[in-house]
Amino acid sequence: MVSRALIVCLLVAVLAGCGAAPSLLGPATGTVTGHVQLRACGGAYRAEETSCPIHPYAGVTLTFSLTSAATTASGQAVTTDSSGSYRIELNPGTYTVRASGTGDKAGGLAGAREVVVAAGKTATADFVYTIQLL
Repeated sequence: MVSRALIVCLLVAVLAGCGAAPSLLGPATGTVTGHVQLRACGGAYRAEETSCPIHPYAGVTLTFSLTSAATTASGQAVTTDSSGSYRIELNPGTYTVRASGTGDKAGGLAGAREVVVAAGKTATADFVYTIQLL
């Protein structure tokens, strides 16, 4: 009886180490990190400017909703810091990410994107939004 229990424990440990079974001690979540930046182009006083300066976009709310979920209304959110950086821990899966900033009437900056989260891994998702100055 004890030998069967020992064999089962060894089998579970081997399978968990190979990735064929859930890890008993490994992380159950993954991490998504990144930056949100704002690119300001053009403008009446910058007609000669050929490049667009990029600035950190602080205060942007990123909402992560599971793509496979029946509704995208619920999700986990994170807000960028003063350097435009964010970090969030999520369960494994494919997520639709929507960004909304201060004064964003449409509720989404330049549409949604997808991010794949794997347990114990870090995914990077950077966002750059371009505005045309008058």
